[in-house]
Amino acid sequence: MKKRFVIMGIIFVLLFSMEVQAQGLKEPVHLRIGTMDLGSAHYVYGAVFAKVWRNVLPKGSTIDVLPYAGGVGNALVMDKDDADLGLLFGAAAKWAVEGKVVYPKKIDVLTGLVGGLDQYYIGIMATKRSGVTSLEEVARKKMPVRIVTQPQGSASEASTRLVLEAYGMTYDQIKSWGGSVTPTATSVVQAQMADGKADVWINMVVAGHPAISELAISTELLFLPMSEQIIKKLEPLGYKKTFLPAKSFKGQERDVPLIGWPTILAARKDVKFEVAYLLTKTIVENKPELVKGHAGFKDFHPEEAWKIQAFGLSLHPGADKYYREKGMMK
Repeated sequence: MKKRFVIMGIIFVLLFSMEVQAQGLKEPVHLRIGTMDLGSAHYVYGAVFAKVWRNVLPKGSTIDVLPYAGGVGNALVMDKDDADLGLLFGAAAKWAVEGKVVYPKKIDVLTGLVGGLDQYYIGIMATKRSGVTSLEEVARKKMPVRIVTQPQGSASEASTRLVLEAYGMTYDQIKSWGGSVTPTATSVVQAQMADGKADVWINMVVAGHPAISELAISTELLFLPMSEQIIKKLEPLGYKKTFLPAKSFKGQERDVPLIGWPTILAARKDVKFEVAYLLTKTIVENKPELVKGHAGFKDFHPEEAWKIQAFGLSLHPGADKYYREKGMMK
């Protein structure tokens, strides 16, 4: 029996080696993937990807998981050739290739590998002790609210600006009322909300987001809904109406109407054909392993991973070949 398992193991290694060679990958590959700061869902995503990729890339390959610059900033990092891969939010990818909203110019080095990795929501969380029940009320009463979000360059910070503008507020106006808007690291945001030093956290979240789940255990949170009027103001920017499912977090008993988008895995155009093919294949064919690493991947539908064009990105030729071979697209 033991001998048979050894033989089977040898056969598996040989088949795997043949597959890698078939893709033209014989030498080690060195990749950098832009994610978000430590403690964020995207950083965990990057670590999970790196783990499954290391199992299939040639021996000696390295994957650096960069703890920056977020679903918006990663496009700029890739444009500077400081990262080969990056996690981008759907509409942010469209903004990047069109040079709109937060990008001063078009970014033409981006291509898509895997789309629809999850479902993100713009979450608006207020501590119950703050007394904040809606952003409409904050704007109407000019409340000195203390808002926190993730660092500048992230999709959370960009979305915070856009959401506040939809409610008729700016950072400067809130400051003039005695309030504040503070972009900072996820761990700092979490601590300030728990310690009563912040009232509202606006953040891109997945159901079961680890930092928010932890916060919700120790601090009573209200998940503020968006009105239909506010949603319609934001939809032209690439956001889509969605609902944060009930019980995604402790104390959240109802579905919450919000806006959101999925995460996209993008690559620079100069990533080698064979590398892009294998990276794409590995992600699409390993959903169970991804979900083990982060619950956000439960909303990933591999058969629809090729549908990236809706966000303005063309598929990398290596990814395109994989999806066509699998019959997902023709």
